[in-house]
Amino acid sequence: MLSTLLKHARLDGYISWDDIEDRVRAYHDLTGWGSKEQFIGASLRQFLTGYQRDLLQSQDVYLEIWIEKDALSSIFTRVATPYTVPVVVCRGFSSVSFLYDYKERLSTQEDKDAILLYFGDFDPSGVEMLEAMETTLRDELRVENINFKRVALLKEDISKYRLPHNPEALKKTDTRANKHIAEYGELAVELDALSPPILEQKIRDAIEGEIEIELFKEEQDNNLEELDKLNSIKRQATELIKGIV
Repeated sequence: MLSTLLKHARLDGYISWDDIEDRVRAYHDLTGWGSKEQFIGASLRQFLTGYQRDLLQSQDVYLEIWIEKDALSSIFTRVATPYTVPVVVCRGFSSVSFLYDYKERLSTQEDKDAILLYFGDFDPSGVEMLEAMETTLRDELRVENINFKRVALLKEDISKYRLPHNPEALKKTDTRANKHIAEYGELAVELDALSPPILEQKIRDAIEGEIEIELFKEEQDNNLEELDKLNSIKRQATELIKGIV
């Protein structure tokens, strides 16, 4: 019923098409170019675009944000992009291959302290996921000195933000349910229950709480200077190529 209601709400203009996205289905554009001039024009527009300086390269820490659900990834990437912090979608318990990839990324950051900022549901599996990843990385992959921080959802968030929770939503069939109930009671709330503005602020606060802001601002200034230089080069190259064509 909700799906049908949302469909007609979008068709009738009550909800923007940009407000809901389908992250499962994909369109692969395999069409060609109409002419070489069209290709040259598109290439010039794309030339030297997309540059982003690593704004955290002068920091003493290496940050990654890990989230349980792909459905929230657009919110996290939107907030994390200005800080150039990687966002990792776990989608449940991580495989050892997935965690090994993280180990490999850390190997390029040996001079920095690794901090993993985790966001997940407050339910039996959501609470255990971070502990399971920590155990695998430490005991099986022999990775040490990672600071694991669960940012949300926390038990205190449920009362602080008056998040709706239903004991019947707690999956009693989950093998971790008894442990969860014994420690937290019958509390089961998804991260999605947080309103986007509150979640976005939590992400910002978590990032800024781990970095030196002054160093970050210096890198922002460097980034602007480099972008100006790249734009100057692009203008010169564009004029040269248009003169040849």
